[in-house]
Amino acid sequence: MYRFGGAMKKNKLDRQVWRNNREKITFTLHPDIVGVIRSIATEEDIPMSVVADEALYAGFKKMGRMD
Repeated sequence: MYRFGGAMKKNKLDRQVWRNNREKITFTLHPDIVGVIRSIATEEDIPMSVVADEALYAGFKKMGRMD
């Protein structure tokens, strides 16, 4: 939960990815994908990197690439 405009608001995104000291990677994404990530990050008031991590995790999990 976080404070937004004086009221408490709960994030809709249920985080699954551990976010501590991790390796960094840089890559280029399609502009449409960046737009979706940016939109969700703005709506949820969280960093774009969190949205990208969660989206990649969910996609890989659905593909059977992660437990």
